[in-house]
Amino acid sequence: MHVLQLLLSPIVSGCSMKLSGSTHTVLKVSLQPSQQVVELVGSESPSITSLNPNNQRSRHDLSRARLRAIESSLENGQLWTPPSPSHRKTWEEQAHIERILHDHFLFRKLTDSQHNVLLDCMQRVEATPGDIVVQQGGEGDCFYVVGNGEFEVLAMQEEDGKEVTKVLHRYTADKLSSFGELALMYNKPLQSSVRAVTNGTLWALKREDFRGILMSEFSNIPSLKLLRSVQLFTRLTVLQLSQLADSLVEVSFADGQVIVDKDDDVSSLYIIQRGHVRLTVAADRLNSDSWDLLSTHGKQVQQSQESGNYVVEIDEGGHFGEWALIGETITFTASSVGDVICSTIAKEKFDLIVGSLPKPSQADSKLKSSLIPKENQHCADDDLPFRRVQLSDLEWKECIYAADCSEIGLVQIRGSDKMKSFKRFYIKRVNDLRKEKQVFQEKDMMKTLSKSACVPEVLCTCADQSYLGILLNCCLCCSLASILNAPLSESSARFYAASVVVALEELHRRSILYRGVSADILMLDRSGYLQIVDFRFAKKLEGERTYTICGIADSLPPEIVLGRGHGFTADWWALGVLIYFMLQSDMPFGSWRESELEPFGKIAKGRLIIPSAFSVEVGDLITKLLVVDENTRLGATGADAVKEHPWFDDIDWKQIADGTSRVPQEISNRIDIYVETLQQDLTVPPSILTEDPADMTTPEW
Repeated sequence: MHVLQLLLSPIVSGCSMKLSGSTHTVLKVSLQPSQQVVELVGSESPSITSLNPNNQRSRHDLSRARLRAIESSLENGQLWTPPSPSHRKTWEEQAHIERILHDHFLFRKLTDSQHNVLLDCMQRVEATPGDIVVQQGGEGDCFYVVGNGEFEVLAMQEEDGKEVTKVLHRYTADKLSSFGELALMYNKPLQSSVRAVTNGTLWALKREDFRGILMSEFSNIPSLKLLRSVQLFTRLTVLQLSQLADSLVEVSFADGQVIVDKDDDVSSLYIIQRGHVRLTVAADRLNSDSWDLLSTHGKQVQQSQESGNYVVEIDEGGHFGEWALIGETITFTASSVGDVICSTIAKEKFDLIVGSLPKPSQADSKLKSSLIPKENQHCADDDLPFRRVQLSDLEWKECIYAADCSEIGLVQIRGSDKMKSFKRFYIKRVNDLRKEKQVFQEKDMMKTLSKSACVPEVLCTCADQSYLGILLNCCLCCSLASILNAPLSESSARFYAASVVVALEELHRRSILYRGVSADILMLDRSGYLQIVDFRFAKKLEGERTYTICGIADSLPPEIVLGRGHGFTADWWALGVLIYFMLQSDMPFGSWRESELEPFGKIAKGRLIIPSAFSVEVGDLITKLLVVDENTRLGATGADAVKEHPWFDDIDWKQIADGTSRVPQEISNRIDIYVETLQQDLTVPPSILTEDPADMTTPEW
């Protein structure tokens, strides 16, 4: 198994130089083993303060400057304010920094005011010969521009059985040198050191300042938060919400004034900014659908004893009329209780920005049908012995997949010839990595999704002194990457792509962002069906976006690379990368193994070349999935848009979801070959089992 790894260019781990009048000490960190994935847990973007809402350039860049501000302002976090510049830069110094940043993919889309703030945030760092700017094996959070002087890149390498220090590169101001770009995104062990050769000056930009700058151009947050409160809008993108917020019209009503008459043709959404509104519906006009729509506002629908009409009171921050936006008709009267101020948006404007949305009844029925367990996944009687087992009942046979603190293998219940897949977490490793919360979240997620599309049934959980385990009702064979030693045919790639689409459709319906669509993480059972058993990167989204950076390096979408936060469309980007990889045995934007930074520049710019061997249909699909603008990316409106693409015309989606679709012969043949050539030295020793029952933890964890 080969899990993709992201390496960083040199980034700061500390310095023994003067930075803005203070002294910073080098943190000597030994080189850690190279991490195979990108993961920065709990690093959420801060709230922002508006820098220049009237900046002309920002008004023309809605999908960049405004989106960044929207995303950050809706996240809980510490307020960011620009640091006071400790050194007033000369015109020449500013011009030099701007020349270096001008064409850099991380800074190219900043507005004028953002560029100005960025220049102010860059702190002067003085270096003398021999000073270590960044240390190999350390971690940091700064990007550097060389102002003057010479700096060399050093790395410890093995030569003739000994470790020697080699000079790999030199940075000078004349070369417009900079380094540490990826430190602005996340922190990873550094692969080399940077040392001053002469006296020199560096300009340092901290990660927290860069993130604050990205989110500094939006001033319409209150309107956006109002829209966010509407349940119907929970699936809209940040760009759509921003455009809707700009289109809101404020209307005032006096106490007792009729806002909507029963004879009016309602075609607008009303969001109450101040005051209270009373809705009155005639009893003979209230059907089950109307009742459901009215009763979702948090207030119980009550029947008036005098008129027999039904009345619902809506408080400040509530809303009504959203049903008109999806074509539903309810006859009612709305009147103000006290002075009322509402923000409204008409259906015509809504349709222009968003398009049509499905009615709740349709969405609910699709959701309910997706939650029905698949018939062929019901546990047979001979699986009952696996329902209540302890680790001492299981004999570990073979490891087929390993992650940072877990592994998946095949186990056999003692006294039986039945084989099952077993996922176990090594407790000491979990504690060392401080991932206790993540492990329990992963376990809960797997149990919740048990028997969903492409997710195997969880038979039980068990534990002992060394391991936490999850027993799965399947026999996994290998990762998808294990059979991709050569490109797949389009029919075989289509089979797995369709399986991923069905899996993502259900995960997204449950508000779960997966972030694990990669040939190295997706698993295959012995029959060749796709199985999802690794949820370490998955996250249940409470809002529109998340800013935690994690996943497989080569599958990161532009919105993660550029630090804008991300949502469900990140999974559809990863699907495009996966399809390309299955058909080409290569990554669409290159691999970190070949160049540390170049793939991320290509990702940010969307530089994609479709091989001539690809069919027109699959080339079109990949191109639409790998769109830089996530709001126009295929899948932004949901899985149906992906399923309706012509490349999937021959797919029976029901059979894919049920697990009854025929596995292509090419896949079966490759799995047979893989199993036959599987080396037995991959077997991992069994866990150390305790003999005393008193030492055992509870069977379930």
